[in-house]
Amino acid sequence: MRGSSTRGFLVSGVAAAAFALSTAATGLADPTGPQAFYFGVDCTGLGSVTLSNAGRSHAAALQVVGSSTVVLVAANRALEERAIAAGTTCTFNAFGTDPSDLTPNPDPQEVPVVIVRP
Repeated sequence: MRGSSTRGFLVSGVAAAAFALSTAATGLADPTGPQAFYFGVDCTGLGSVTLSNAGRSHAAALQVVGSSTVVLVAANRALEERAIAAGTTCTFNAFGTDPSDLTPNPDPQEVPVVIVRP
């Protein structure tokens, strides 16, 4: 029984990896493409940076522009606990579709985040 559950987990992982690779190959994963949305933030350990999302969607993973660093917004309890334990936060100060012309956020929000560096 244990072998079949391990095999199922492995198959799920391979399927997820194949989907991620196919998405990246088609350009859907481009965080600076024509549908990109940007945030001006101040993050613990990163300072003032611009984060990019592949589009105007609620995504937990945002890429630091010009870097391979990823900021995971605490979208669930597990990420929130990890972010709180690390003591890392980002304050979202601005947003927009043009990284050189971001609109100031009238109500900046500080949120717990997990910072993933390569």
